[in-house]
Amino acid sequence: MQQARRGRGRPPAASREQIEAAALDLFLSQGYGETGIAEIAAASGISRTTFFRHFPSKSAIVWSAFDDHTRTLRRLLAEADDTAPVMTVVRTCIVEALRSSVDEQGIWLRRFVVLDGSADLQAEALAHWVSWADAVADYVAARTGGSGEDLRPASIGGAMQAAFLAALRGWRTTSKPAPELLAALDQDLVPLCEVLQGWLDTM
Repeated sequence: MQQARRGRGRPPAASREQIEAAALDLFLSQGYGETGIAEIAAASGISRTTFFRHFPSKSAIVWSAFDDHTRTLRRLLAEADDTAPVMTVVRTCIVEALRSSVDEQGIWLRRFVVLDGSADLQAEALAHWVSWADAVADYVAARTGGSGEDLRPASIGGAMQAAFLAALRGWRTTSKPAPELLAALDQDLVPLCEVLQGWLDTM
């Protein structure tokens, strides 16, 4: 007896990562502000309703992963060996947190290009970068005593954030593989961390 042929059925729904990739392609080709949620949904092969099951807003496509990265940085700092020099731990954890965000498709770098280059996202960018700097400041304060808002921890958090941002901006048009970029970041942060460690050692 011949088995009945099964219908093709619905195609599988796009994953969160597929929606993000489609959105970033649109942001880069026509601009973040010029891209609507309906366009992102259409490019992903989903409905607006399905889009909102994955992301609460258009900006969340960019900032959700950034905030995940900051949480990873906090976790790595909290789990680090507290017998190592403070700034050695900070440098190592910054590199490792970025390593955990890197993907083979390069979505992590395209996401940064969008968030750093879109005027529509700049109002939100400050709060997210402050949160990143606070992760470093809070760790330094926990190791040295006091609060993350004190002069040295807050200054160190700001300095590391500025250096990290400068490094990412230098990679906007790079064709180098991620492992090479991560190794370069680690080495580039060494001189700054040595100066900051010296400052901490005078406490």
